[in-house]
Amino acid sequence: MSNSKGYVLGLALAVLSANAAAELPHSSILSRYGLTPDELPKPAAIQTKEPVEAKSRFHIEPEQPWATIRIGDGNKPPVTGNISIDNSVQQEYDRCQKLRAEMIKRGDRYVVCDTSVPGMP
Repeated sequence: MSNSKGYVLGLALAVLSANAAAELPHSSILSRYGLTPDELPKPAAIQTKEPVEAKSRFHIEPEQPWATIRIGDGNKPPVTGNISIDNSVQQEYDRCQKLRAEMIKRGDRYVVCDTSVPGMP
């Protein structure tokens, strides 16, 4: 029974809305008052001003990255004057540079080849 009540209610609403639409005038409001669109007043000209840039009280800088990655500067090891020590340090430095290049190529973590202590300038 509720389905038939829904159909009757829908039909009644459709008839009422069609009846209300028939009572609406078919002409525009202007023609009812004897006006044409040309007789309407022109809108006032709008003057636009350039926006004034207000100085900020705060100095805003772009966001800095939270971590920076620094690959070794490529500084050569210091020369001590002892040929055997200088040669061994240079060989170790060259070996480290080759290993570092391979690790960067593979995308692994790299090693720093300078002789500084990690975390110290």
